[in-house]
Amino acid sequence: MEVTQEGPFLVVERERFVARFPADPSRDLEQLQDQDIYVTVAGGPTYYATVMTLHAIDAALRRWTQTGEAAGGRYFWSTDLVITPRPGITAMIEAIDGLVREGEIAQACQIIPDPMARKIEDG
Repeated sequence: MEVTQEGPFLVVERERFVARFPADPSRDLEQLQDQDIYVTVAGGPTYYATVMTLHAIDAALRRWTQTGEAAGGRYFWSTDLVITPRPGITAMIEAIDGLVREGEIAQACQIIPDPMARKIEDG
């Protein structure tokens, strides 16, 4: 999978969508457990998704039992949450591809202003 850099975002382009995500390009992207992704559907709007593994959710809950957040780790919630069974940007992009292909992204994620359109307007 080709990942390019566009300003502060790493970018993956597919036929049906473009995924942009803020991540350190020097990290091993196939080890990502938790990633925010902007998904611009071809000919359509941009959606926001938080993609996480169950391991990432479990780690947050365990951490919160120590910090007291979320009633001491008694619950977890996130808007626009997509859970993937394995880590890595490949698994995350496959999940996004499935949401777009099945026409479910609008139910799973909120439409947001396109982050690149804002850059153009500001520029």
